[in-house]
Amino acid sequence: MKRVKESLHVIADSNQNPKRFYRGGDWFQVVSVIDEWHEMNNWWDCGGETHFYVILADNSGVYELCRNEDGTWYLTGVFD
Repeated sequence: MKRVKESLHVIADSNQNPKRFYRGGDWFQVVSVIDEWHEMNNWWDCGGETHFYVILADNSGVYELCRNEDGTWYLTGVFD
């Protein structure tokens, strides 16, 4: 997996799961969530929780997305 940290525009469902995301001038539909987990942030980084999702997109790409507690989304990994 290639590690990256790119800010993303994500459309999420009512449970805050990603449904679509915008990257490189294109919108991608989330076909399925392959894995999901939560990590507690360090208290010196203002605490809170980060939610991670490994998703399959409609371009057959597999991506790792994360959502911070403040609702900011990032692309954190691209699987080869």
